[in-house]
Amino acid sequence: MAIVLIEEVLMGLGEVKISLDQAVSILNDIVEDMPPDMGGNLQEVLETSLLQPLQSRRAVLDKLLDDMTASP
Repeated sequence: MAIVLIEEVLMGLGEVKISLDQAVSILNDIVEDMPPDMGGNLQEVLETSLLQPLQSRRAVLDKLLDDMTASP
């Protein structure tokens, strides 16, 4: 029973990782393609308020997944 639960958690976290990867990729493209003079400091706000926190959460999730899969 515990193995099934762990597998379900891993599958769910895998789906979260895919979504985070997609969000980071899209935001990164938006920030890179946005003209610096568009909307005042919009590019900086997108990068600091959305992109960097999502990248940080993705790194934490990667570590969590690595730890869970490495556990005996």
